[in-house]
Amino acid sequence: MKLIFKNLFLFSPSEKKAKKIDFIDGVNIITSSQEDGTDRGKSVIMRSLYHSLGAEGCFDKNWKTGDKVYILEFAIDEEEFYIYRSSDLYKFFDSNKKLLFTSVSSKELSIKLSEYTKFAVQLPNRSNKLEITPPAFNYLPFYLDQDHYAGNEYSSFKNLGQFTNFRENVLFYHLGAYDEQYFQLIRERDILKEHRSEYEEQINMLMKMIESLDKKIGGTSFSSDFEAMQRDVEMYKNEYAAVLEKMSVSKKKLIELRNSLYETEKMLKEVDIVSADGERRIKKLRVHKCPECGSTIKDVIQLKSREYNIIEDAIAIKNELQVLLLEDQQKIEKEETKYRELLEQLKEYEGKISFSKVEANNILKQKGMSDLRDDVVSDLTKVSKAVSEDDDKISKVSKRIKEYSDKKKAIEKSYYEYMMAARTKFGINELEPESFKKLTNSVKASGSNKNVATIMWYISVLELRAKYNNDAIKFPIVFDSINNVETDNEKKYGLFQYVVDKSDDNQLVLSLLGYQNGDIKTDRPIKIITLTNEKYHLLDEKTFADNKLLLDELCDA
Repeated sequence: MKLIFKNLFLFSPSEKKAKKIDFIDGVNIITSSQEDGTDRGKSVIMRSLYHSLGAEGCFDKNWKTGDKVYILEFAIDEEEFYIYRSSDLYKFFDSNKKLLFTSVSSKELSIKLSEYTKFAVQLPNRSNKLEITPPAFNYLPFYLDQDHYAGNEYSSFKNLGQFTNFRENVLFYHLGAYDEQYFQLIRERDILKEHRSEYEEQINMLMKMIESLDKKIGGTSFSSDFEAMQRDVEMYKNEYAAVLEKMSVSKKKLIELRNSLYETEKMLKEVDIVSADGERRIKKLRVHKCPECGSTIKDVIQLKSREYNIIEDAIAIKNELQVLLLEDQQKIEKEETKYRELLEQLKEYEGKISFSKVEANNILKQKGMSDLRDDVVSDLTKVSKAVSEDDDKISKVSKRIKEYSDKKKAIEKSYYEYMMAARTKFGINELEPESFKKLTNSVKASGSNKNVATIMWYISVLELRAKYNNDAIKFPIVFDSINNVETDNEKKYGLFQYVVDKSDDNQLVLSLLGYQNGDIKTDRPIKIITLTNEKYHLLDEKTFADNKLLLDELCDA
């Protein structure tokens, strides 16, 4: 399934001005003069496309979006539609301009549009209830605003903060790693864990009741019959085994922490040696002596600068190691305290397990309390069984969630390959390969590489979507001002060509200054839309007059 922009109409009824832009199913390039082509309205057109479909474009203050009417004619596969937007009012029409629905809410619009696009991102809201998101979340991988080439931050639309952790969730939803069932499983697991937590509170309460009855009975309590006594023994054995397991984990952690501490101390000593050696070399340089061979050197400024840099680097590393050393010491102290507490618990349970040595007469003397205690132990057994059942359910749900995690791993493996290939192609060595191992890791570069890194990330995401979620609708790729930073023509058109080559299945709408026919090579049809209007005068009266009937017809529907 594929969505294609056909015609965009921008109306300013109060000024009686308008603009119409036609698009083709191929590569659409919106351009203006290289020398004096800024402020002609390219970004207004680019922002208006998905704004018409319910997103909130980042228009500048000179464009009063609330005073404008947007009409977009588009097709989903072979079926054509119109959408009319005026502020928060939306009207949706078929190709014959028959009104299909109206909406005054972007979220409601998203629900209704999904009936035609068969796609809508669903995310848990702040109450952890799954809901269909506003339309902008459907378009995020396909749109780049000229002022928001910020790596993988997804900031080209406004009003996206109503969902927590939306970047990761939206990303993997588009890539098919998350879907409605995934979030339902997450919710089911969370509910089970919440129930389990409530049962744990009940267990703690029942344990306190048993402890209180133990004190009232006098010392260690005894059940009034054999079955209850067996439950007692089993309960204390399980608790004893749990403490032993925790001690084993704690001991292993202490060993790891002490090994880490030793390695950090060792590295500190090595840094001190490097620093001291640098000071020795600098002293020789002060008397114009070479620190290596002892010969006389006239100009020592460069050598001294190098040695001082080494010392400064050593100081920085030493500071970092000292922080790590302190953290390890604190962790060791905390773990040792935990280990001592576990030892005390072990002794306590050893005393409880030895209760069978006490004479049976003590049971009979305090039978009333023991009977009550037996009831509490019985309740404890029931609650413990419920916890075990929840654990089984959590385990089954977690296995199903793991299937999604496995797909995420496959996606991130492909992502690493795509980004490494792009890094090599464009020679952006400031992007560390380590940052490509997680799709959600920050991807940012400086200077003219900022746009390149952003495009690399967006194109990689679109390649992943095509590979892992190819049945999802393909929205048009709208990248505004791909080269809005200073760069040479080779890099400029190399990046432009890269976008075109990697986007065979989607309609492309791209903008840049000074495009000339033949600047890129492709077998796809190309339409060049050159803006020659005056600065800040994108709309004109003639276009308004030519298309007023359409405005009136859709406005009155």
